[in-house]
Amino acid sequence: TGTLMDQASGKAMQDAEGRDITAETTFKAKKSTGTAKVKFTFDASAMAGKRAVVFEELYHDGLLLTTHADLSDEDQTIYFPEIGTTAANDKTGDHTALAEKEVTLTDTVAYKGLAAGKTYTVTGTLMDRETGKAITVDGKKVTSEAEFTPEKSEGTVDLHFTFEGSALAGKTVVAFESLKYEKTEIVVHADIEDEAQSVHFPEIHTSAKDENDGDQTVAADSDAVIVDTVTYSNLVKGETYKVTGTL
Repeated sequence: TGTLMDQASGKAMQDAEGRDITAETTFKAKKSTGTAKVKFTFDASAMAGKRAVVFEELYHDGLLLTTHADLSDEDQTIYFPEIGTTAANDKTGDHTALAEKEVTLTDTVAYKGLAAGKTYTVTGTLMDRETGKAITVDGKKVTSEAEFTPEKSEGTVDLHFTFEGSALAGKTVVAFESLKYEKTEIVVHADIEDEAQSVHFPEIHTSAKDENDGDQTVAADSDAVIVDTVTYSNLVKGETYKVTGTL
């Protein structure tokens, strides 16, 4: 029989109904040495970031013969990775960027529950929040990839996106990430509404008029007043901005 243990707490892991996660198999030993497989099937959706250690007990006729229960045994350990991200504009260090020819965004991927010393690959893709589709430049998706070998199970790794951003005024881009181990995807972070993963590209339009009569013809006299109404979109609510105009 086997029981999944939480390495952090040292207690048995439980399913959604509060029951310990266990499994067992009955086998007949054909030789004195061999193997037997114990299969655990359970809902692991709440286990992101955890490490499970399998404890085993061997019985014969109801009598406990031996156990294998070592929380620090790497061979008994299963990792359930978790990642979270924060995307920011390199120039401002925040979630706002100018739609210009060359834009560089850095997506800091925080991970936990990885195996120290193993090599992983994290890939990021920039998505258009409005359409839910990948941002493209010259028909190619804007992506970034990094290979890393963590020294600890928790840490961060940066993804850098440098691309042509002139067409992004008024749009919000969201960084989606995928983490792979030996080419197998083990965790994704893809929330189109996640503000931490988002970078806003503001857009403005203006309408200049004569303050006196509201048209666009102004008398060339000593007290001309022009009112320029600036219409903006895709700013971050609650932030303070300054708009400057030049004739």
